[in-house]
Amino acid sequence: MDLDITIHRGGPGKPAVIFIHGLGMDKYFWTNPLETKIFAKNIPLKVFAATRPRPASIKSGKKLTIGSVPKNIDTLWTVLRDKGFNLLCWSQRRPVGPIDAAVEELDEIMQMAGNIFRNKPLAIIGHSRGGLIARKFMEREVPGLKALITLSTPHRGSSLSRIGKRLAPLSAFLKGTLPGDTHGAVSRVLKNVADLLEANALKELMPGSDFFRDLKDAAVDGTNYLSFGGTKTGLLTLYKWKKEGDELYPKPLLIIPDSLIKVLPASIIPDELRPGKGDFMVTAESSVLPWPGRHYNLRANHISIAWNRKMISTVTEALELL
Repeated sequence: MDLDITIHRGGPGKPAVIFIHGLGMDKYFWTNPLETKIFAKNIPLKVFAATRPRPASIKSGKKLTIGSVPKNIDTLWTVLRDKGFNLLCWSQRRPVGPIDAAVEELDEIMQMAGNIFRNKPLAIIGHSRGGLIARKFMEREVPGLKALITLSTPHRGSSLSRIGKRLAPLSAFLKGTLPGDTHGAVSRVLKNVADLLEANALKELMPGSDFFRDLKDAAVDGTNYLSFGGTKTGLLTLYKWKKEGDELYPKPLLIIPDSLIKVLPASIIPDELRPGKGDFMVTAESSVLPWPGRHYNLRANHISIAWNRKMISTVTEALELL
């Protein structure tokens, strides 16, 4: 097997948990988020973990800042690891390839998990498209599977790919807002994001796509179901330093994407991008598993849901009961 896999052997009385990352990501989304890139490896994930800076953190000569990036993040993986759970995750060979390709890999992973963690109850945790990979795999019988947990998974699809070609006006807006030395980077980021939104892998997630029409899974007796969705669209805030008296303070200059979608026609803005309705990629409504089970909407975006404290504590409690 040539998959890039990380395994943690925990305590003998703990279940085994298999993690599935989302579109355009890798296993480090779970294990080391501050050292990976997302959106098809174009943007460092750590920028989305930044928090509002304090005046004491000012660096001379810098006019703009994304805030303070933490030195570490307690993710669901690290919390479960420290509590002695058995864990396994891998990087998909084709992270922007078709779902069926990832399902074949999950089949390999589940066989490996069964051999390594013999006679232990199994749980699958999928983020974003990872939850759909799990559901497609679960069309077949999965011995020992006791829980499916999804984070920001578009169970009813995501219509975000429809907006890909409408991002061009945002470049002009940003160039009119940001210093000239940032314009090249802004153009590259927007192009990369637009390319991802236009990719066939995201179109596969459109409501009513062939994938959803062909999906034939169903609730399984003895399997627990738990899902989470986000209602915060803002991924990051760009601050500008302003002097007040003898000190400099960070003032929000723009919030991405919230400030940007204001320049787009309201008629084309999908609910995925509307605060209170979506998390930037998936609507809260779409994130609900289609079968009876517990669901939670959280004040989190599509990325930060991975280290949301409410999610981590709820998942941990559920896994302790397996």
